[in-house]
Amino acid sequence: MSKLLIVESPTKARTIGKMLGKDYTIIASMGHIRDLPERELGVDIEHNFAPQYVDTSRSKSVVKELRAAAKTADEIYLAPDPDREGEAIAWHLAEVLEKSTKSPLYRVTFHEITRSAIEKAMTEKGEINLNLVDAQQARRVLDRIVGYQVSPLLWSRIEKGSSAGRVQSVALRLVVERERAINAFQPEEYWVFALVFRTADGREFTTRLFKINGKDFKVGSGVEAEKLMAAVRAGAPPAVGPVTSAERKRYAPPPFTTSTLQQTANTVLHYSATNTMRYAQQLYEGMDIGEGGAVGLITYMRTDSVTIAREAQEAALSFIREAYGANYLPPKPNFYKNKAAAQEAHEAIRPTDVRRTPEAMAPFLDPMQLKLYTLIWRRFVASQMAPAIQNLTTVDVVIGGNDAQEYTFRATATVPVFAGFSKVYEDAKKNKDESREAEVLGSLKTGDPLTIRDFKTEQKFTEPPPRYSEAALIKELEENGIGRPSTYATILRTIQDRDYVNREQGKLIPTELGFSVNDFLVERLPELFDVGFTARMEQELDEIEEGKVSWTDMMADFYAKFSPWLEDARNSDAPPPEEAGALLKLLEEVAFTAPEKVGRRTYDDGKFFRSIRDKFLEDGKITARQFQALLAIAAKYRNQLDARIGALPPALQEAVNAAAAEHAEREERREQSQAAAAAIDYAGLFAAFDKVTFEPPTKKGRFTYDDKKFFNSLKRQALDGKALSEKQNAALRRMAQKYRGELTDPALVDRILEIPAAAEAAESTGSAAPAAPNPEIARLLEGLSKVTQWAEPVKRGRFTYDDREFYESIAKQHASGRILSDRQVAALKKMAAKYSVKSEE
Repeated sequence: MSKLLIVESPTKARTIGKMLGKDYTIIASMGHIRDLPERELGVDIEHNFAPQYVDTSRSKSVVKELRAAAKTADEIYLAPDPDREGEAIAWHLAEVLEKSTKSPLYRVTFHEITRSAIEKAMTEKGEINLNLVDAQQARRVLDRIVGYQVSPLLWSRIEKGSSAGRVQSVALRLVVERERAINAFQPEEYWVFALVFRTADGREFTTRLFKINGKDFKVGSGVEAEKLMAAVRAGAPPAVGPVTSAERKRYAPPPFTTSTLQQTANTVLHYSATNTMRYAQQLYEGMDIGEGGAVGLITYMRTDSVTIAREAQEAALSFIREAYGANYLPPKPNFYKNKAAAQEAHEAIRPTDVRRTPEAMAPFLDPMQLKLYTLIWRRFVASQMAPAIQNLTTVDVVIGGNDAQEYTFRATATVPVFAGFSKVYEDAKKNKDESREAEVLGSLKTGDPLTIRDFKTEQKFTEPPPRYSEAALIKELEENGIGRPSTYATILRTIQDRDYVNREQGKLIPTELGFSVNDFLVERLPELFDVGFTARMEQELDEIEEGKVSWTDMMADFYAKFSPWLEDARNSDAPPPEEAGALLKLLEEVAFTAPEKVGRRTYDDGKFFRSIRDKFLEDGKITARQFQALLAIAAKYRNQLDARIGALPPALQEAVNAAAAEHAEREERREQSQAAAAAIDYAGLFAAFDKVTFEPPTKKGRFTYDDKKFFNSLKRQALDGKALSEKQNAALRRMAQKYRGELTDPALVDRILEIPAAAEAAESTGSAAPAAPNPEIARLLEGLSKVTQWAEPVKRGRFTYDDREFYESIAKQHASGRILSDRQVAALKKMAAKYSVKSEE
């Protein structure tokens, strides 16, 4: 019997292929085969928010292969990942393949890629969970509507290309508000006190001032500190007060969920959330460990559950007994409580076989994978071990000061009694100094006489809240109910990729653009980007998954709130209708000039005015952008309006006069630019390139470089009477040097572009004049040259971001002596920070 198994990735397909028999054909769907269109909304809001799915950019050949395989298969198994996204992929596959086959389609899921898990999954085949599909569709549609309808507001007010995201913008808000709290923080002075006592037999121990008159205290100045010290020194002779000793148990933390893995890997290994998930994916999908094929080393890495399968727990307990001894086993197996929204059917992240120790796996994993596997393995084993036991000794010394106040000084010491789980998950080495202190404290008895050997004071200041690290922000998002296991890494990557947030020394710092975007969104759409509202939307998505709520009903409720919020945001800076009406009336009598063609665009002032006027007469509304455009027209035709401007309301008079002044200044600059262009022999300059054969367009990363197209755009601008900017002149200089051998009049080009003689000499030898070396860039490139594990290329829209390809192109450009642009330098620094490369020695 022929069977077709469809998974998401080629790696997973190869791993599973070694585990199943020859009856199975295994094909990777390469992720989603259908999605919403890239360049349009793709959601029919008026018809129950129906998504308009289209084939993804790379799915055509895959779908063709899948259909061909489906026609000959007796059974088809859909095995994408076991989460909402995977369920949606399975549903899309079924939708596409049902037309190509009459064979049954089954949904199979497995949380680890091992032979036993795969075989079990195939026997427990089931159907697609449409509740999960609906939850994924709801999130996708929700995010698309917010992104597509809010982002245009940012383009017109903040920066072209900036964008809003339903969840990402809330994460940005948290980072911005934390930064503002730091900037607004006012430190307060306080003092701490340490008193060193000597016992009758000469031993010493250090205490801290704990209470004054049995209460918490604050000493806020050096003068107060001096008075306190004097009162204690002149007080009653000290003696040992209450001495307590208690055994304390420290219990192991639960095995990892997605968020706790990302947090711990960031804190301990300094991995970004993106890299953590990349290495975890590799460990999950399968590594060749010399057992006759690849095998998955960890369970599925997108989970919010701390549940452990009984077989895995029993295997762990057996391993612990053999490796560490029976005393490291807990009295009864450890179980951990899930959060209310956690998926009980899922497991925590754990090794698929506890006997594959990190030491045994070291020969088969690269250093980055091994560190993460070690972290996961140790956390899982520790979670099944007995608690650590410590002995905590506390000694109080009470001194009556000569100011009639009672001062309590306290000393504590903790001594490990039994390592328990910390033998695996923490450094269980004894702190010798603390053990020695504990020995002294343990020998003391209430009433023992003491003498004061030393009194130390230290001035301190309260500190602002810390900036978020990736770990801290993930924790904050999770605690606030924002995002889910599969989205944390994407959220963090997005706000950094969009240059809203920089990561410096492991801390997240908002950029100026990030501040601007956040402030605009929070001011215009405070309800939409509210932390509480976003968390409630996540809860509703969970309820869709549980079958409690219809996804279209949820979307209808959301859009009923969102639509008026968006309309208010669009009109928040619109002019009052009376001002708009007065300005339109002012322009009614203007004799507009004929349409003017500039480059490829035609400007028709009369047509534009009439379109705005007709719309205003229809609905009484005008946008701020339209109002500014009308002011610019009024300024342009000021000479026809002078007699009537004085009759306008004062605010409108001021706006027209300001626009007129700006127009006059702009015209003066244009005339100066034309005069400067006329003084340059641009015709001769560009004619010198007539015999140049330009290189064909080349694609580097997400950019296509086309010398001929760029040259022609500069030529068009210059011959239209517009002077080239210094940046454009610099580009033309580089082009002149690149094609110098083909120029018909190199001397003319040099004179017009002010290319120094040194460049000509260098060109005569066939090489460009080398730029002065930049030590900082050289250090960054040298550091990046040592990177062994580059991030996988990421496709966003039309562009593919490939770190390694970008580095190599910049290194080649720098080596050839070409100057990097400011944008390239900024991108290089950001990449260096991403891979922890320092720009300074």
